Amino acid sequence: MVDLKPLDPVVPIFQQINTDVSPVVLVNIFQVAGGDIPALLQAWEADANWMKRQPGYISTQLHQGI
Repeated sequence: MVDLKPLDPVVPIFQQINTDVSPVVLVNIFQVAGGDIPALLQAWEADANWMKRQPGYISTQLHQGI
């Protein structure tokens, strides 16, 4: 059985879908040399912290491919 869990418990996806405004989904793809990963993570964290302070912000996630 599939167990759906919201990525953001404060504003779950079903609540987002039922709003009168359209959400924006932004996907950035990074190709980074192994030695540059720590710098990318630091920069990404700084950007994510800035986004969290913006009006209307819901959530952000970073995924690493295998």
